Amino acid sequence: MAHASDAVPRFRPARTVTHDVATLVLVGVVSFIAGCAKAPAVDMSRVVITLAAAPEDAAGDADTVAASIYVTGLPPTQVDALRSTGLTEAQWANLLRVTVVMADGAVDADLPPVLGSHAVSEDDSLRFTPLFPFDAGRSYAIRLDPNRLPGLDAAAVEALDTLEARVALPRPDIQPTTVVERIYPGGDRVPENQLKLYLHFSAPMSHVDGLAYLRLLDGRGREVEAPFLPFGLDFWDRDHFRYTVFFDPGRIKQGLDLNEQLGRSLQAGETYTLVVDPAWPDAEGNPLQAPFEKQFSVGPADTAPLDHTTWRLRVPAGGSTQRLVVSFPEPLDHALMRRAIGVETDAGQPVAGEVETGNWETRWMMTPAQPWVPGAYALVASTILEDLAGNRIGTPFEISAPDPTGNAVSERAGQASAPLSHGMQDDTVRIPFHIR
Repeated sequence: MAHASDAVPRFRPARTVTHDVATLVLVGVVSFIAGCAKAPAVDMSRVVITLAAAPEDAAGDADTVAASIYVTGLPPTQVDALRSTGLTEAQWANLLRVTVVMADGAVDADLPPVLGSHAVSEDDSLRFTPLFPFDAGRSYAIRLDPNRLPGLDAAAVEALDTLEARVALPRPDIQPTTVVERIYPGGDRVPENQLKLYLHFSAPMSHVDGLAYLRLLDGRGREVEAPFLPFGLDFWDRDHFRYTVFFDPGRIKQGLDLNEQLGRSLQAGETYTLVVDPAWPDAEGNPLQAPFEKQFSVGPADTAPLDHTTWRLRVPAGGSTQRLVVSFPEPLDHALMRRAIGVETDAGQPVAGEVETGNWETRWMMTPAQPWVPGAYALVASTILEDLAGNRIGTPFEISAPDPTGNAVSERAGQASAPLSHGMQDDTVRIPFHIR
């Protein structure tokens, strides 16, 4: 067990004493030596709180060490009272409470305490051992309320200062492995009214606001002011492999205040770079392996709705497992291409197969799970399908009513992950084809 030395700093007494600590190798230590401004009858001036590995566990791996919270320096009278008094779990939790510190550094008073056991050791220290090992690199808030110590006469002794601390075991050295695999659109040219970008990661990411880790730079290296919709926590897919970035629709749609004040985030004829900060944490809390940048140029705004009559099909031969290939005159939304297009038989039954996109999202391909049976089929596309500017089949993006709350955009983000519902005639278009 680690002990504090005489060099531990002393602090002025306060109603609540709080101190953030740095962690040392295997031991994260924070010490509070509280004086008593009103000279209470109980001397708490030698109390020290420590997070340390037990001596028998000190040789373990840093991320699996069975560390415990130790409180030393309690007055002997109170230590004896703790030994002789059978405190309940609730009483122990009120005396020494351990909670997890949130990712933003806040301590939520409504969070339940960390589960574990309390005991008085042979060396007179109070020990808290968690039911599950403390996570290396995660901060924990410790709250010791000496007024809850048994053997105190609350009527005769003045209230004692509550001691609070934050402790953490050091995070082991880990080589980051998560990378940004790709960003869609895959091409290097987008319209001035581009609606969204998709970032695909090689591993699950933390549930954080990704906008804090993104910058959009213009061709001169200057950061573009407020280009994205500020609801960045809402746009993860279910598994946290894909993150959607929306350009602010208020700046895209003509006639809105933001559009008139700031103009569109992207300007035709300019070049931009999306910069991904490698500090973006993955699901394990580790940074990305490397920064990532995507450069693209901007063309004129696209305000025309999708016209499915311009699509071209390359039909496979019957009895084969050749791909059905659909070509589009412009790039479409990558996520919606995979979700909102399918194939049905003449009887309305969906055809199973593997879907791919290609040629910078201007091509949709499906390889059937079983050989094609000669007969009549239909390519079925949901009307939620969009091009890069958010224009849908028969409906341009510009005519939809603005929603300052972002709810309409959230709905569009959800549609990118929802499978196509077959048989909804009012919400789909059908392009018949025949396999011979």
